[in-house]
Amino acid sequence: MSSRFRSRFGLRAVVLALVFSPLTAHSAKLYVVYASISGTQAIGWIAKETGLFAKHGLDIDLLFTGGGRAITSLLGGDTPIITVGGPSVIAARLGGSDVIITAHIFDTILYSLMVAPEIRTMADLKGKKLGASRFGSATDFALRYVLKQNGLDPVKDTVIFQIGGQAETLAALKAGSIQGGVIASPATAEAKRLGMRELVNMANLGVEYPQTTIATNGRYLRSNKDTLLRFTRAYVEGAQRFLSDRELSLKVIAKYTKIQNRATLDATYDDHVPYVKKIPTPSPGSIKTVLEQLAASEPKARSARPQDFFDGSIIAELEQEGFFSQVWR
Repeated sequence: MSSRFRSRFGLRAVVLALVFSPLTAHSAKLYVVYASISGTQAIGWIAKETGLFAKHGLDIDLLFTGGGRAITSLLGGDTPIITVGGPSVIAARLGGSDVIITAHIFDTILYSLMVAPEIRTMADLKGKKLGASRFGSATDFALRYVLKQNGLDPVKDTVIFQIGGQAETLAALKAGSIQGGVIASPATAEAKRLGMRELVNMANLGVEYPQTTIATNGRYLRSNKDTLLRFTRAYVEGAQRFLSDRELSLKVIAKYTKIQNRATLDATYDDHVPYVKKIPTPSPGSIKTVLEQLAASEPKARSARPQDFFDGSIIAELEQEGFFSQVWR
């Protein structure tokens, strides 16, 4: 079975197998889930492909599981670290779980609302079928946010479907089963090639938003802080390679997305480079954006404090030791 599509059961089986297999003297294998096949995850891919995780003493396997399923793997104990859109982590913590954000890699909405050619304005979306990956996921949040900002009620004025990942949303757009969907590069470039229109480039909205976060749970953070420090060091060094080596980045993006078109790869790279956080401190403002939207349906969100949804100790410790000034000198 492809690692990209391992089920929660499969992940659990892999982890159990590790318990009964001998550990290397260096480190045990660590499974990390990433939640989308898009440029928002490219930094982690680069850290893996260039040996940066190994450099910091970590034997990392990256597993893809789309949308809200990434948070399920964390909640179920299958994977101790995930890189995922912030809304699913925030919603899970609001619901009483122990999940916690330790870093923000991107802090603005890096999606586009792509629509069928006949859709010319936001008003044209009234009564239309729209797609997000999973309810409660980052794409779902972004879609509902943009609709509300333009005077549309996501429940009354549109029909939102759970489609799956980027590829599934793009396929549904192409087939005409939905008239609009939220996707990110490189899927946006492919959608344009197929004749779809970019109705909203959400990066241009300037909204504080936890697009890509590193998340774990409180117990793992308390008992495995050194592992999280090493993981974050490798991830930040991956960000440095992403920004400094375009050709390497394009090769890695091509490998993980299965896209070979140079123009599409260039667009994916250029769409994400301006928004990389060199010091990935979790942002209270980004979390507040999510809480404000969740408050419409979840009363607990109205009184929730953004600072209760992240732990800044990993980034603070790395900053204190001078790690970021070394990497970005």
